[in-house]
Amino acid sequence: MDIILPENLIPREMLPRVIDFLDEENMILLTGARQTGKTSLLYLLIKHLWNTGFPPFQTVYFDLENIHDFTLLNDLKDFNIFIELLEKKGVDPDKRACIFIDEIQHLSNPSSFLKYLHDHYKPKLKFIVTGSSSLEIKKKFKDRLTGRVYNFLVKPLNFREFLRFKNEDELYALLEPFKFPCWVSETKLENKINKINLSQKRKLDDFTREYLIFGGYPAVTLKKRPQIRYKDLQELYSLYVRRDIRDLGEIADITGYNRLVSILALQIGNLVKEQELALFSGLSRPTVKKYLFLLENTYVIRLVPPFFTNKRKEIVKTPKMFFEDIGIRNGVLNNFSNLDQRTDRGAILENFVFNQLSKQEEQPDNIRIWRTQNQNEVDFIWQKKINEPYPIEVKFKYDSRQPMPPGMKSFLRLYPSEKAFIVHLGDFHTQRFENTTCYAIPAWAV
Repeated sequence: MDIILPENLIPREMLPRVIDFLDEENMILLTGARQTGKTSLLYLLIKHLWNTGFPPFQTVYFDLENIHDFTLLNDLKDFNIFIELLEKKGVDPDKRACIFIDEIQHLSNPSSFLKYLHDHYKPKLKFIVTGSSSLEIKKKFKDRLTGRVYNFLVKPLNFREFLRFKNEDELYALLEPFKFPCWVSETKLENKINKINLSQKRKLDDFTREYLIFGGYPAVTLKKRPQIRYKDLQELYSLYVRRDIRDLGEIADITGYNRLVSILALQIGNLVKEQELALFSGLSRPTVKKYLFLLENTYVIRLVPPFFTNKRKEIVKTPKMFFEDIGIRNGVLNNFSNLDQRTDRGAILENFVFNQLSKQEEQPDNIRIWRTQNQNEVDFIWQKKINEPYPIEVKFKYDSRQPMPPGMKSFLRLYPSEKAFIVHLGDFHTQRFENTTCYAIPAWAV
C-alpha cells in the first residue's frame, strides 16, 4: 500500500532531535499518550527521508490499529517471512529500508518481533515505531531491546508550539530566546523581552489564557469552536479510560478510579498523601498507590519529587502532583470557565509552568519541589547541575511593589544563587534580594 502523507503537517520542535538518529542502526521508539502527535511525527520523518533522497519504495508503513496490518504482522509464525512481505510491497531487500510501525504495543509479542528482525537484518532494516502506553511497552518489551532502541517521549504541545499551531508564526519566532534554560544561562534576555511591543504582549497574554483552559493536545488546538474543544477533551479522557485503563490496568472499579482522578484534578500542585487520598476516594491505600502508578505510566499525571540536602529539616519523600496536560485536567472536572472566574487559577498556572519546564528538560528529575518541615516552600527548583539549584515561584499576579515570597527568601538563605525566578501573568521586572537578582517573568516567556 502506498504511503499517503497528509498535507500541511506542522513540525514539532522535537523533530530535528529524532531526525539525528535516523542514520543510526538502533530502532527509534516514540512513546506518549494518545493523540499527542506520534503518528504525525512518523509522517514528518517519512517526508524528511523522501525530501533528502531516500527512495519512497524503501519506506513501509504499518498502522496496527488497522485490522489488516495488525493481522498481517501478528500472525507471523516465522519472522523471516516479514522480508517476503516487504518484497511484495516493492522493497529491495539488498538495500536499506525504513519500516514505520504505528502502535507497536498491539502486537502480542512486539519485543521478540523487533529484536529478531533487528538482530538478523540490521543495518538493512531500520525500525521507527510508536507506542501509546509506557506501561504496556514495559510489560511486553521487558529487557530484550536494551541497547537496541532510542526512546523519545512525545508530549502535548508546549506553548510555543501551540502558537505555531494557531498560525501565529511571528509570535512563535518572537519567543525563541525565552526558553527557561536561557533565563538561567544568559544575561541579555532583559533587553530582548523589553523590545516586545504592547500589542504583541497582549496577544501573548490572550493566548496564554487560552492555553491554560484548553492545554496542548494538537487536534484540540486546531479546533476553533470552544464547544467542540470541550467535547474533544472529555472524549480524550473517556477514550483513555475505555481503551487503556480498563484492560491494561485490570481495573474492575472504574467508578473508584474516576473518583480518584477527579480528586487529583482538584489538588494539582498539592503534596500527594496516599492516606488522605484513600480516605477521600473510599479506596484502600494499596489501590491508591496502584492507580497513581497507572496514571503516571499512562501519561496523565506526573509526580515531582522534593529537592533536599537536610533530611531532618526538609521533606524528602512526599512528591507534588501535576497533570501532564492542563486541558485534560479541566476536562476531567468539566470546568472550562474563564480564568478570572476561577478559584483554581493559581494552581492552573503552576501546572502550566511545570508543563513548560518538563517539556524543555531532557532529564525531568532536574525539576524538583522544596518544602521544609516548618512549611517554608518554593514551587519548583530547577537544577542545572547538582550544586546549582534555581528557585522558581509561581504567582498569578506579582506586582513589582510586592515583597519577595518568604519561601523564596528562606531557600536563598540556605542555597544562595545569582538568580531566582517568579513566573506570573504580568509584566517583566526584576528586584534584588541580598546577592540574588529575582526575575519576574511573564508565563509566556518560560
